[in-house]
Amino acid sequence: MDTWGVVFLGVIALGSIVQAAFLVGLMHFGRRLSRRIDALQGRIDRDVTPALDNLTRVSRAAAEIADLATIQARRMDLLLTDTIDKVEETAAAVQQLILRPLRPLGSIAAFLRGVQRGLAVYAELGHQRPAVPRRRGRDDEEHLFI
Repeated sequence: MDTWGVVFLGVIALGSIVQAAFLVGLMHFGRRLSRRIDALQGRIDRDVTPALDNLTRVSRAAAEIADLATIQARRMDLLLTDTIDKVEETAAAVQQLILRPLRPLGSIAAFLRGVQRGLAVYAELGHQRPAVPRRRGRDDEEHLFI
């Protein structure tokens, strides 16, 4: 049994050596990977960070512009509302002070225009012969047939 113990001890030693070799290889590849990651991080810091800073500045400027535009839009809305209110007040004042007192004059003017037109029609009819009403025939009503 002693020989079997030595054989198993040799197998265990060989397995430990193989395991140690794998660990050394893993450590070597880990170091290479770490160097590549550090280089990549350096490139990212060198190339991307300034772009991100510029993007941050641009987004802040855009936010300020949007705030200013909102403030200006509110001011414009207040100005237009005030102007519309003043125009409505002016229109009401004009109607109250000018148009209401002139309303009876408008009615009188309309009456006079009606009388003038009536006289003009009467004068035209006075110069013409009175028309004899014609009797409607079948031909006159044909266009009414559907």
